[in-house]
Amino acid sequence: MLLAAPQAREVGSALFVSVFNLAISLGALLGGRAVDGVALSAVLWFGGALAALALANLWVLGRRMMPRRA
Repeated sequence: MLLAAPQAREVGSALFVSVFNLAISLGALLGGRAVDGVALSAVLWFGGALAALALANLWVLGRRMMPRRA
């Protein structure tokens, strides 16, 4: 983010921190609502599935970004 707007470093940093904190608060809110609606174990399984999807995404994108060796 700082490379995208070198003339506005403070604004870029503040925006990054704000979005990060918003994501944390939304995750807590949605997780709490999910625990109220279903069992706690279901929320943990859902979190594990999201983590597995994130790892698969990193693996696929990592393979696309890596240069091929001759």
